[in-house]
Amino acid sequence: MNKKIAGGVAALLFSLSTAGSAAEFSFSRVIPSWFSYSYAELEYVDIEDFSGLVTGISFDLKPNWNVMGQYLFADTSKGNGDRELRVASVGGGYHYQLKNFKNSDLMFHASLMQGEWDGAVRDDTGIRLGARVRVEPQPNLEVNADISYDSLFDNDLTFTPGVLYSTSKRLALKASFSFGDLDMLSLGVRYYIR
Repeated sequence: MNKKIAGGVAALLFSLSTAGSAAEFSFSRVIPSWFSYSYAELEYVDIEDFSGLVTGISFDLKPNWNVMGQYLFADTSKGNGDRELRVASVGGGYHYQLKNFKNSDLMFHASLMQGEWDGAVRDDTGIRLGARVRVEPQPNLEVNADISYDSLFDNDLTFTPGVLYSTSKRLALKASFSFGDLDMLSLGVRYYIR
C-alpha cells in the first residue's frame, strides 16, 4: 500500500472517529438529517486535459438513507487524437445530523462504478467508499468536504471541498475541487426535488 493511500486512510479513520464520537452515533436513535438528499444536478468538469459534463440524481429513502446515481462524460483532443472518459456509478448513503454541531450532517457513502477510458481500450469496474460533512454556516450557504477511496482504473484517494449557494428554495449553484491523482474542478447547478 503506498504512503499516499495509507496516510489518507489514517486521516479518514481519525476524522470519522472524531465526528462519530461528537455525534454520539447510534443506528437506533439518529437525529434526522439537516439537509435534503433529493435532488438532480448538472455540472461542468475540468479534469486535467479532459473537460465535460456530469449529471447526477439522489433520492431520500426513509429518514436517513438515500440512493444516488451519476454519469460523467469528458473528452480531450490534446495529445494523440481524441480521447474520451466515461464513468457511470450507482450507490447509496447513510446520513444524519451531528448532535453537537448546529446545521450539519455526516454522510457515509458507497458506489459501484463502471468506467471506460479511450473508448473500449481501457475499461474497469470499481467501488467508491467515503464520508462527507455538510455544514450550513449561514442561510443559503453550504460548505462541505468529502474524502473518498476510489478503486476505478488506478486506486485513488481524493479530498473534495465544495460550496453551494441557494438562489431559491429549489435551486443552488455549486462549485468544488477534487485533489487526487487526477485533480478536478466542478461548477454546476443543483435542483432540489423536495
